[in-house]
Amino acid sequence: MIVFVIPAYNEAQNVDVLLRGMAAKIAELGRGAYIVIVDDGSHDGTSAQAETYARKLSLEVVRHPVNRGVGQAFRTGFARALEVAGPGDIIVTKEADNTSDLTILDAMLAKIDAGADVVLASCYAPGGRVEGTTPDRLILSSIANGLVRLIFPLRGIHTFSSFYRAYRADSLRHAFAAYDNRLIEFGGFVCMVEMLVKLGRLPLRIEEVPMVLKCDLRKGASKMIRSRTIAEYGRLFLREVLRRPADRRRARAVFARLAALRAEEMPR
Repeated sequence: MIVFVIPAYNEAQNVDVLLRGMAAKIAELGRGAYIVIVDDGSHDGTSAQAETYARKLSLEVVRHPVNRGVGQAFRTGFARALEVAGPGDIIVTKEADNTSDLTILDAMLAKIDAGADVVLASCYAPGGRVEGTTPDRLILSSIANGLVRLIFPLRGIHTFSSFYRAYRADSLRHAFAAYDNRLIEFGGFVCMVEMLVKLGRLPLRIEEVPMVLKCDLRKGASKMIRSRTIAEYGRLFLREVLRRPADRRRARAVFARLAALRAEEMPR
């Protein structure tokens, strides 16, 4: 089964197209699917719009009464997804604004089926690109992504900030445990960079699939506050560079122990 986690904040203009597209894709894939939409304090009818699809899709909306930030939205969504997901299931995260290209989902799932633990949709990988955004946003994104790659390099990985990812559910469950449920600590958009940096320190197979990010498909403005995001990148760089190597070694040891226990529990 695939469990989708979709954070949403004031996405009433986008959610109808989003869920119609997902319904068609789920039917095409022929796999069981469950959708968790985390409404992070929307006040434009996002939840009501999403719930009109509850009869057509296995879908639930988890509501935050007030906006708590994308980091908390993902923490809430992952917690619920890991309750729903069983052994062998896959968790897919994506944006609610229709910029995530569903046509590449097949390739992402195929990589998980072939042994990857995490697969990223990457607009910076060879064959990927960004369309429909302003030059200043494109430059800022490229600089931030380049700095992260320089400071926290992962072999073969070109993007760190994409929300659109596929995870092996068991690997993600072990990763949360390895970090004492602190896999995501930042509250803003940099939380996905933070998460990938931490996952990169574990014995995980991380791969990516090129994607064309079509920002012009989004209705309404981006929810990212530029000044806040830049400040969070600075705090992330400072904290993760200075974090003690012992903490990293402990996380790897816990993850390896959990994986070994899981292997012993598997039927032979």
